[in-house]
Amino acid sequence: MASKLGLLLSSVFMIFVMLTVGDLMCLSTIRSGLDSLAVTVGYRLAKDGYYSPSTETLITKYGATFKAITKSAPRVGDTYEFALSKEYKPLFMSKNTMVITVTHATIVGFYDSYY
Repeated sequence: MASKLGLLLSSVFMIFVMLTVGDLMCLSTIRSGLDSLAVTVGYRLAKDGYYSPSTETLITKYGATFKAITKSAPRVGDTYEFALSKEYKPLFMSKNTMVITVTHATIVGFYDSYY
């Protein structure tokens, strides 16, 4: 009888653990996807020198939002900082929507467009 009760209690505990692990895996996947998107956006900003419509399309296709941290217009040689964020509705960790944000910096004009 005690082993059956222990099995029932451990089953409930394991369900909560699995939901928490699922949330952590989803958060990790979203963060790594945002990080690789930030590298691509940083490359485009460095090469083009401005926030182009094709870059905006790429960001919206991924479901992320772009926020410029650097307030001035980018010039060649300046460091341009920006943040990409995406919302996530967790399974178990919170009742509210979580916002995952990645910040990235790039040097405008670093990549030579002749090659």
